[in-house]
Amino acid sequence: MLAIFDIGAMSPRPIRFKVLERGIKTTVRVTDIRRIEWLGAGGVTRIEYDCVTVNNGRQLNYKLLYFYNECKWELEVS
Repeated sequence: MLAIFDIGAMSPRPIRFKVLERGIKTTVRVTDIRRIEWLGAGGVTRIEYDCVTVNNGRQLNYKLLYFYNECKWELEVS
């Protein structure tokens, strides 16, 4: 994951990430973030990015989850 952490910003801005699909590594650019939501339960704070990207002619709907305390990203494809 490549993300920008602007000084003073509340949440990092994801730019692009790599995904392994059928043995091929592909770079996906984050072009449209529809919603950013801060979530927290059980002491775990995470930021959920609801995203849409057109990649190789197809539209991808997905969520990027950033676990704030762990500085870790996860991808959830819908």
